[in-house]
Amino acid sequence: MAIIHPLKPRLSAAVTKVLILCIWALAVVLAFPLCFYSSIRVLPNRTICYVAWPRSDYDSFMYHIIVMVLVYMLPLFVMGVTYTIMGFTLWGGEIPGNCCDNYHGQLQAKRKTNSECRNR
Repeated sequence: MAIIHPLKPRLSAAVTKVLILCIWALAVVLAFPLCFYSSIRVLPNRTICYVAWPRSDYDSFMYHIIVMVLVYMLPLFVMGVTYTIMGFTLWGGEIPGNCCDNYHGQLQAKRKTNSECRNR
C-alpha cells in the first residue's frame, strides 16, 4: 500500500517487531508436529527419516491441509487482493497535473513550439 499512499505513516517499530515475532511463532508451531513425530529407521545400506503420526491418516491429512492454507493459500490470496487494489488504483486514477485547464494550455503551447522547431 506504500505505492498507493506514499506519504501515509507506516507501522511503528514496536508493531513491526510484534508482527515478526508472531510470524516466527506461527512458523515454529507449524513445524513442531513434524519434529515431534519424526522417527529414524536404520536399514541396511541406508537410513530413513519419516514422520510416524500416532493416530490415523486423518491427523496427517488435516495437518497438511492447515499448513497448505496458512503457508500457501492465505499469502496468495492476500497478495492477489493487494495487487488487484493497487492495479485498479494506479490504472484508474488520473495523471497528476491533468486536473486544470492551465495544464492543457501549457501542453498545447509546448506542442506548438515543438512542431514549429521541427518545421524549420
